[in-house]
Amino acid sequence: MTSHAKAAGHHKGFDIIRNEHRALAAVVHCFEHLLNEVRDRSLDPPFDAFALLLRYLAEFPDRFHHPKEDDYLFPAVAQRDPKAAELIGELQRQHENVVRMTKALRDALSDWQADPENGFGKFEAAARDYITLQWEHMRLEETEILPAARAKLTETDWEAIDQAFGENEDPIFGDNPKGEFDRLFSQIVASAPAPWGLGARDEPKRKTLLERIGLVSD
Repeated sequence: MTSHAKAAGHHKGFDIIRNEHRALAAVVHCFEHLLNEVRDRSLDPPFDAFALLLRYLAEFPDRFHHPKEDDYLFPAVAQRDPKAAELIGELQRQHENVVRMTKALRDALSDWQADPENGFGKFEAAARDYITLQWEHMRLEETEILPAARAKLTETDWEAIDQAFGENEDPIFGDNPKGEFDRLFSQIVASAPAPWGLGARDEPKRKTLLERIGLVSD
């Protein structure tokens, strides 16, 4: 056996990263779904759901998932596969942009709540930009970075990644979900394809969502 990684599915960190991508995809899909419903005027503005959604994005991906990619996954991949360094630099810049965009979205939501008749346009524009970036970001990680990690990283590399990501606790999809996110979880269940929601029997929708970020159904 070489010093490089075993089958990637046997590494806790690899599995956690992919599961966190699936969870983030579910939340982003729900975000997009709610925006469309408001745009089509088939739903009154669900300010509380949007607030919870943005809180989740600020408290979990922005504070835990992305920083650990920056601190553990990306440096290991860049060391073992120098050709990936340019892409990793771009992904790190996207992480910084996402933090700023999340804050801007929370500000835009407050403005919309203060002016319900006129505030949606600004919020929607910022939200669409955020959603587009997140889909592209996850697609690059799933199609470029994780395959490189699977092929190049050593057991020692994976030990550090496994430990770091093993300490994460997703407040919606983790083993100990927080009750204040129950409303958002219900929105996700109502809007998302399998494996997260009521679309479990809608395989085309499920495949479309997974393909959108480069995930392949196991």
